[in-house]
Amino acid sequence: MNYRFQFDEASFLAHHWQRTPLLIKQALPGFKSPLAPDELAGLSMEAEVQSRIISVRDQQWRLETGPFTAQDFQRNDEWTLLVQQVDQLLPKVEALKRCARFLPTWRFDDIMVSYAVDGGGVGPHFDRYDVFLLQGLGTRRWYLGDFCDDKTPRLEHESLHLLQSFSAQQEYLLEPGDVLYVPPGLAHWGVAEGECMTYSLGFRAPRIHDLLARMTDAVIDRLAPDVLLEDAGVAHDGAAGEVTQAHIANAKAAVINAINALDDGYWLAEVTSQTGALDASDPTIILLPGDVRLRPDRSMTWIRHDHQLALYIADESLLVSYEAHALTAALCAGEAVSQQPTSAPEQQVIDFLSAGNHLVNDD
Repeated sequence: MNYRFQFDEASFLAHHWQRTPLLIKQALPGFKSPLAPDELAGLSMEAEVQSRIISVRDQQWRLETGPFTAQDFQRNDEWTLLVQQVDQLLPKVEALKRCARFLPTWRFDDIMVSYAVDGGGVGPHFDRYDVFLLQGLGTRRWYLGDFCDDKTPRLEHESLHLLQSFSAQQEYLLEPGDVLYVPPGLAHWGVAEGECMTYSLGFRAPRIHDLLARMTDAVIDRLAPDVLLEDAGVAHDGAAGEVTQAHIANAKAAVINAINALDDGYWLAEVTSQTGALDASDPTIILLPGDVRLRPDRSMTWIRHDHQLALYIADESLLVSYEAHALTAALCAGEAVSQQPTSAPEQQVIDFLSAGNHLVNDD
């Protein structure tokens, strides 16, 4: 299925992305949920799947974690079942990743699918990532509040991070095919009106802490250890032992100059490809003849440098001719490619990814 949100992408990026919420009516016209409630419940019964049930009765919130049994769904409270990373489990859900192709693929995190009975929800909360809430089945009413931060009071609960107070500023009713975009930090609360299913497409940004650490490590690796700080021309007008603002400015400028001179930018591609790090217990995938695509639990990034392409995936890297960029981009976009491409650089990419257990056959 070739999904893509139907709306003005340029206007969204200019006015809403990471700023303000947006309701997109019929973002996917005629959309029908690719997953049935019973299928979602079945996934939650598997030990390797991350699943939760959040319920409320008499204003008391409760969290249960899977795997679940059929008996766990025989209940009379208001409850919601949530299953993480469903895109990595089912190709028909993975296809929804391409709804937001106007965003960098390395920003995508996962698709969480939720099922709720009438009145069910997860309570008032806020997330630290961007999310597109796609209604798949039934209707859900969303209430949007104020922007929050770490100082915003929460309920005292050992597992749930729900807001202590919530004041709705906006209200939207979503039907199948509708999408509500919620930026990071905005309080929101969805309540099912009848049974419903929602697909949450999450997009995360790397932490500045991680980016700074990796960038400085990369620069230090390339910086000659005997390069010293120069301070010619800096006025020494402070008292004995004083480090003046002029000294600080000079040292800061020296560090920035070193970064500008030695930084190649590879660190960003490396950091944003960390999803799906190699696991020794991961079974080897035997590829059959035919087209292949990137594993759904992998994130691959690349950067151009002169006439070469530096490719990063799960703590591994490959430097290859830029001639392989079209095939590499196609794999990053979730497309299927031939195991026997027409050029040697493209074959290098296929061989590298195959040896690293990063490819699967296209079903």
